[in-house]
Amino acid sequence: MRESEGGHNSYDVLILGGGPAGAATGIALKRLDSGLHIALIEKSDYSSFRIGETLPPHAQAVLRGLGVWDAFIATSPMTSYGTRAAWGNAEPYENEFIFSLHGNGWHLDRNAFDAMLRAEAIKAGVDVHINSAPCGPPRRHQHWALPVRIKGSTCELNARFMVDATGRHSWFASRLGVRYQVYDQLAAIFAFYRFDPGSIAVDNCTLIEATQHGWWYSAMLPQSRMAVAFMADAPYLRQISWRSLEEWRSLHGATSHTRRRIENAIPLGTPTLCSAASRRLEIPVGEDWLAVGDAASTFDPLSSQGIIKGLHSGVCAARSICRYVRGHKGALAEYANFIERQYSNYLVARSAYYRVEQRWPDSPFWQERQKTLQLGPEHELQMPATGDVSSDAPARGLSKLSTSAGTDHSSWVSSHKT
Repeated sequence: MRESEGGHNSYDVLILGGGPAGAATGIALKRLDSGLHIALIEKSDYSSFRIGETLPPHAQAVLRGLGVWDAFIATSPMTSYGTRAAWGNAEPYENEFIFSLHGNGWHLDRNAFDAMLRAEAIKAGVDVHINSAPCGPPRRHQHWALPVRIKGSTCELNARFMVDATGRHSWFASRLGVRYQVYDQLAAIFAFYRFDPGSIAVDNCTLIEATQHGWWYSAMLPQSRMAVAFMADAPYLRQISWRSLEEWRSLHGATSHTRRRIENAIPLGTPTLCSAASRRLEIPVGEDWLAVGDAASTFDPLSSQGIIKGLHSGVCAARSICRYVRGHKGALAEYANFIERQYSNYLVARSAYYRVEQRWPDSPFWQERQKTLQLGPEHELQMPATGDVSSDAPARGLSKLSTSAGTDHSSWVSSHKT
């Protein structure tokens, strides 16, 4: 880990959160300007449970652009050849990646993936502090000052620019009083399984299965493990029983395809509940700060965009930060416009794909998601006057990225329905 310059705790950029979005921001910043002094603060040691197990094929371009492709392959991700979805019909249909120009996707060990990005950030020259977290409110005079507890000791870090990469809680932005817009109450019950070597082989496609009150997700992971989740509205989940293994078995026992897929699997612990709501910050930028990844906005897990969105937003944020610190004051407004355009595209795609499922017209879950949602009349989406933070043009040695600013519709499960 690189020592702070001159023994002082002063940085050009301080990144809060070491997930994919925060790590990508740090790596991209150092690729764009190796002279920037950057610190990344991560509260965990990357050993705890982390949700998010799949990367779509077009992630390869972003990983190569960041210069971490070889390190990613070294984590031995499991190849994913596509998705099977019982969506709009009781029988599943195939959405095979073989028809994608980008090739196959991957099932991840998220702990290994995030640790890989941390190692690459350190290699790029970012000061990474794990088991560390803010322990007081941020203050700003000429620069930002933030009290931080680093491995048991408290110190104050100073930075010219702050990046909120703290996930859906948006720790930094919320301390500044920034509000967020919530578009649904989706929650996920997650459970993990393993298969014995002698058990019946399971295909490694991601399986999506719609039901009356929500939908099921399952995907193979490295080391003969599988992630299984039930997505439904939080009020509904409060009304049903699911916390014990027996209750969980009863819940997935009512499915057709998911039940058969895990009948020979061994559960690894009890189910866990987490939020999966679609939400976004009303203002993703401010004076000398911006938010990236889930801290800026969250997508429905159906989109399979969580990790790739975090990586891509980190790259776009890095471009804007570099331009901003060099005197281009409109750079943050351009980044904010990018986030709004991206989310507007997402809401349109979200409603379209939920409308494919018409088997339960009286279900509140499906009724709410089939509505056409918009950002709101107070948000007028405008193209930036100069430049575009999501441009594919290379900058200061950073490789060209092919991910578009809008939602990549090819990742949605219903995109190749036959």
